[in-house]
Amino acid sequence: MDNEYYILDNGEKLGPFTARELMDRPLEPSDVVLQPTETQGTFAFNLPEFTAYFKSEGIYFPTQQNTASYLLRLPAFIIDYLMIVFGTMLLAMIFFPQYVIGLQPDITPGTSVAYQDLIKKTTDNMLKHQTEFIIIQLGLFVIMVLYNALCESGRLRASVGKYAMGLVVVDELGYSLTFWHALKRNLGKTLYQAGQFIVGPLIFIAYLRMIWGDRHQAFHDLFSGCYVVKKNA
Repeated sequence: MDNEYYILDNGEKLGPFTARELMDRPLEPSDVVLQPTETQGTFAFNLPEFTAYFKSEGIYFPTQQNTASYLLRLPAFIIDYLMIVFGTMLLAMIFFPQYVIGLQPDITPGTSVAYQDLIKKTTDNMLKHQTEFIIIQLGLFVIMVLYNALCESGRLRASVGKYAMGLVVVDELGYSLTFWHALKRNLGKTLYQAGQFIVGPLIFIAYLRMIWGDRHQAFHDLFSGCYVVKKNA
């Protein structure tokens, strides 16, 4: 005989239901479920018999265990950053070829140049193309924000780097983000840059919060109500 379950809905006890009937409702991870012999219920996401169901529905409810993904977020960031920088430089070569060429210091072949002179020549060349430099930096920022927001709200539910590391970005109930929710998360990363003017590099302690936080949220995750979850945890 199948186990029977009840759901507490605004203080009212609904049921009984079989597991299949609960899943056909459909069952939400935040539903409070109890069995006939129980007086206090538990959230559905805590019941192991429904774990496979939630994953099959693409629901990854954030817990302390499955959000412990900080060791995977660094390689994911490196993958994404290299992709974005490479793509931005390709666009820069198309639209601002003189700027890209100007990044190369004018050194006569066969001569040696001190490191300080090399840095000075490179800096001087960048100063000749300040407008292009600003446009490219703004372009890099916009591309990075839109890339992450579109990926995190799309079918992958993560950037390419996070997807390669087996991660997804979800809301507080484990569902996919909307585009605007993902955009808020990624615009929240600008708070680190703004904070540098006030407390300097100490602002990045807010990013490292993902190591000791209850569900391992960096500050921009906390700001937007998002979580980075390991799919196979």
